[in-house]
Amino acid sequence: MKKIARRDKMKIYGDLLSILKAETSLTEKIVLVRIQTKLNVPFDRLKRYLSDLEELGLIEDQISFALTEKGKQYLAEYRTVLDFMERMGIAYR
Repeated sequence: MKKIARRDKMKIYGDLLSILKAETSLTEKIVLVRIQTKLNVPFDRLKRYLSDLEELGLIEDQISFALTEKGKQYLAEYRTVLDFMERMGIAYR
């Protein structure tokens, strides 16, 4: 069995915000199971991450999943960091 590398919260939050942004632009109804599958986490952990994002002010609520301005800024900065690390030849998985 292939071992999956562990992700830190910065990566999980970045991935989750990216997924939410893509899903909200594609459909008007968000399906948590689809998000869970794309993020590859158990459902209870997904709910906890969504709650964390709401508490941090990165998403509006756990119904609409709309990114706040702070959430959009986090995602932009996260992508900047990933781009920088790639240019420096540092693998971040």
